[in-house]
Amino acid sequence: MILCKTPEEVSLQVRKWKLEGKKVGFVPTMGFLHEGHATLFDKSLSKADKTIVSIFVNPAQFNDPEDYAKYPINTAGDLKLCESKKVDLVFLPDQETMYPGGIPDVLLAIPHLMKNLCAVSRPGHFEGVLLVISRLFHFVEPDFAFFGKKDYQQYLLIREFCKTLAFPTEVIGCETIRSDKGLALSSRNARLSESEKEESLLVSRALRLGESQIRSGITDPVLIRDIMKDVLDSSSKIKLDYLEILNADTLESLEFLKGNLLLAVAVFIGPVRLIDNITLSVSE
Repeated sequence: MILCKTPEEVSLQVRKWKLEGKKVGFVPTMGFLHEGHATLFDKSLSKADKTIVSIFVNPAQFNDPEDYAKYPINTAGDLKLCESKKVDLVFLPDQETMYPGGIPDVLLAIPHLMKNLCAVSRPGHFEGVLLVISRLFHFVEPDFAFFGKKDYQQYLLIREFCKTLAFPTEVIGCETIRSDKGLALSSRNARLSESEKEESLLVSRALRLGESQIRSGITDPVLIRDIMKDVLDSSSKIKLDYLEILNADTLESLEFLKGNLLLAVAVFIGPVRLIDNITLSVSE
């Protein structure tokens, strides 16, 4: 496994591979890797000739400095996992490498996909995501890039961003990986106590209940939302950030639940913010 710490090293290796006719897959991460990330690596390894993983906790996408400071880090464990999965190259830059002279004063946005969900509750977050992705994509020049759909809004934004700016990269969304009990895997789960992890299972339970109610024929989004909210409100440890039922392709609000749907939830359990979602299709 090749370890690179500068964009120049990455670009040189990628150019060598592309001269050999190799297709490059890319999985950008913020580290503290888990089985969900490993699944993305597997997807890339099965589709591309070479797989690159980046590990960089991006300060530009944190609207809360304390959240950034507390983000879990385990570089040695991350590299061990990448090596065990036979990742070809790990890009491990520091902040000065990614943002020479500091985070640039530039605003990247896709307004029609940033009207709700995390774009509202975490102002500046997606602007920071698009900034770091644009830089990483220039360095890596991937043919394929893999993103987990747990961060569904992020996946849609990056897919649209690449299309709009004509990056020659196919953005591939991969299904959320869950624990045996249903909790969506996340690096932030490490900050939960055991009792908080039990409480967090109410998030996936609310989503599954909402899905079952929609599949039973209920088309009123207000009613479904109220049913789901009752589940979350049953815990005094859960503070609701948002609970939305939207068109899964456009993130627009709906009067009636038809077509491709996104059920999305964000909650706080103590100081830890968790997000989760499911998608489903209902016949028109």
